[in-house]
Amino acid sequence: MKQGKKRVPQYSTAGFYGIEGSPRQVFNFNPGWRFLKGDAPGAHEAQFDDRDWEAAALPHGLEILGENASGMRNYQGTAWYRKQFILPEELKGKRTVIHFEAVMGIADVWVNGQPAVRHLGGYLPFAADISHLVYSDGRENIIAVRADNSNDPTYPPGKPQDYLDFSYLGGIYRDVYLIATEQLHVTHNLLSSTVAGGGVFIGIRDVSERQADIEVRTEVENEDGANRCFTLRTVLENEDGKELLVFEEMAELKSGEKGTFVQKMDARDVRLWHPNDPYLHFIRTEVLENGNIVDSFKTRFGIRLFEMRGDEGFFVNKSYIGEKLSGVNRHQDYVYVGNALPNSGQWRDAVLLREGGSNVVRAAHYPLASAFMDACDELGLLVTVANPGWQFYNNEDPVFEQRVFEDTRAMVRRDRNRPAVLLWETALNETDDQPVSMLKEMHRIVHKEFPFPGAFTCADVDSAKEAGFDFYYHGSMQDEKCSLTREYGDGGEVDNFGSQNAMTRVKREWGELAMLNQAMIRARDLDDVYSTPPKRVGATVWCGIDHQRGYHPDPFLGGVLDLYRVPRYSYYLFKSQYAPDFKLKGIETGPMVYITHELTQVSGSDVILFTNCEEVRLTWLGQVIGTQKPEPNYTAMPHPPVVFKDVFDFHEISSNWRHRTGEIEMVAEGLINGEVVCREVKVYSEWLAGVKLEVDDVHIGLAADGSDFIPVRAVLVDHKGVPKVLGNEYIHFVVEGPGEIVDGPVPGANPMRTQFGTATAFVRATTESGEIAVKAFCNGLASDQIVIRSVKPALPLIYDPSYAEESRKAESKANAPAVAAALAVAVSGNDAEAIQKLEATIKRLQLELTSKEQDIMELRGSRA
Repeated sequence: MKQGKKRVPQYSTAGFYGIEGSPRQVFNFNPGWRFLKGDAPGAHEAQFDDRDWEAAALPHGLEILGENASGMRNYQGTAWYRKQFILPEELKGKRTVIHFEAVMGIADVWVNGQPAVRHLGGYLPFAADISHLVYSDGRENIIAVRADNSNDPTYPPGKPQDYLDFSYLGGIYRDVYLIATEQLHVTHNLLSSTVAGGGVFIGIRDVSERQADIEVRTEVENEDGANRCFTLRTVLENEDGKELLVFEEMAELKSGEKGTFVQKMDARDVRLWHPNDPYLHFIRTEVLENGNIVDSFKTRFGIRLFEMRGDEGFFVNKSYIGEKLSGVNRHQDYVYVGNALPNSGQWRDAVLLREGGSNVVRAAHYPLASAFMDACDELGLLVTVANPGWQFYNNEDPVFEQRVFEDTRAMVRRDRNRPAVLLWETALNETDDQPVSMLKEMHRIVHKEFPFPGAFTCADVDSAKEAGFDFYYHGSMQDEKCSLTREYGDGGEVDNFGSQNAMTRVKREWGELAMLNQAMIRARDLDDVYSTPPKRVGATVWCGIDHQRGYHPDPFLGGVLDLYRVPRYSYYLFKSQYAPDFKLKGIETGPMVYITHELTQVSGSDVILFTNCEEVRLTWLGQVIGTQKPEPNYTAMPHPPVVFKDVFDFHEISSNWRHRTGEIEMVAEGLINGEVVCREVKVYSEWLAGVKLEVDDVHIGLAADGSDFIPVRAVLVDHKGVPKVLGNEYIHFVVEGPGEIVDGPVPGANPMRTQFGTATAFVRATTESGEIAVKAFCNGLASDQIVIRSVKPALPLIYDPSYAEESRKAESKANAPAVAAALAVAVSGNDAEAIQKLEATIKRLQLELTSKEQDIMELRGSRA
């Protein structure tokens, strides 16, 4: 568990970072909403009575979902959000923009009863200028949002959820910001129609060892009623804010006019960004009038140049990267909260994956949250950004294709300044019937919106080659271009795509044998990954974290992290592939050894260890068993497992150590050049005695913004404090202070039954900062208590506490899908039984159809 000094991540807002004292002000618009799951005619009107609605803080996911929310158990349909707020007095006369990071499905937004914006698509941001709709004279404002995550084939992904491999989990599930600027300002990149423009766009044209040719495009707009003369100042800063270069340009804009200003920098003595040295710079943009700053903010970026050189492989800053890209696919959903993961959770996911051996993440199958991308930039975790889509193309309605193009543009606009972006996966995932003309247009859009070196379009369909894409998934070694294995490690292990059983798909609670089977299959797969030539730049395993699915009743259970973000054994296999001297700020690295053995009565005889050391010395029951090197039958992976055969025999404990069980331990020592550089000790657990609490926040603190939460693990332990993995108990969590447990009507959240000896609670902060005491109780066992301190959020909050109660009762009501509730009321007796049978038949046929589709895709993938 990660303890220690707290980290304060830097989260971007609408793609930029605010500057203290700037006329440009950014407000956290997340707290203080009211919410209704269902439709409410007239709810957009300012005077609508919403007093019986639930309180909610964003990010919000409509409902608390159980550990298994797969198979269409989640709600689909209309939901409403309303919020009352007063604009701060200093915003009077300013231009006001509302920015939504994402709303699932179709979003309609009204301000004070007037329409503000409509957006279709649940994975990309959108914004609206609401200056003409809001009151800035101290009067109350009302914003209303109707969110609809129903199936709709007219916008991507488009496929009905009950045929989809992931779930349209609903709500305003990402952040909302209120941004205020003067009338003379830098434009919002999503509100500008300028190709390869809008806001601030930083392009890297060339680099050498400590030098870079940088181009900065800045679009300034004058919405004042008079002409404005101004100076545009562009400042290159290093990571610590030191000025490296300053460019100034004088200009004039007429009323209602906007202009793009291009400034070219020959930057010297700079530090280049590399996945293993992710050094970041800033561009500070200032608009000055009569010597006074009227707009300013920072844009973070990395100075780097990516090249794909065919047989030579992937080059970073004109040098071969020197290693395979090895990582995971990632879906965004999270246990209980659905997609509504706060920024700290997004950041934790990135830290866990990077620390666990990944240097690349494939977004599956839509753009991931901005906070996750912020973390990837900082951690050197490369990302493939994907258009929303999976096995679906609507060839009957041309508006679908146009919306795919809109998504492509928005995707590039959002992430164009991010150094971590490796590939633009523009084609819809696993969709063979996309027209070549459509693929060509998506390829063209990417390069029009990103007219600098290092932009690579990619796809997993054969027609992408005909469309001229820059990069292939699963490409042949005879192809001219580089490729990446986008998914591996799962399909070949699945019995069929109906039952979907596999030795790689296991719950942690199934124990060490199940997790060890998964890990050793992954080891064989990893060896294959590393055996490929440089042209195959790497591979991403399916899937990094367990996730919910629409079409199947079971979640995907093959992740290196489970739904609670607790590692399986395979996590440490991936982690052990780092070199022992690898160092990266923000994650724990260095020599390591991990024992995949729990010393229980059901443990196996062999002891398998994952290590990045040259050899391991194993001591068991006080005797040195021996010193062994990694297994020789792995020919390519950097650090194969170490296997000690026939070491453990429980009968020896029961026969010879029954009165000395407190002395039993297994010691693994990692050696390099004959010296011990790391050590792990596993102690034999005795009788179950208590519960121990640990905060697993990877050093990221808790913000008092009403929605932030962190995981707290309750571990069953014996009287010595040794974990008892075979313990099976219910843990009840209690919170005192300005916080609460994320739970609801779904059984199993609180109290929670331990899984492999551990139960997890998510502790959420209110908008009041302070100390939160968390307690864990288990019948007949010693309890534990831990104190967490929430801190004031970085951005000021805009909300009315009297309008939406801070008690956060949004998850307290029953949240079975409305269809099921209506069915229970509307039918009875034989009719109900007949309907249930019919529904079961329909579901079975749907599953069989999806299974056949998956088999076809698997066959096509094997041919590639």
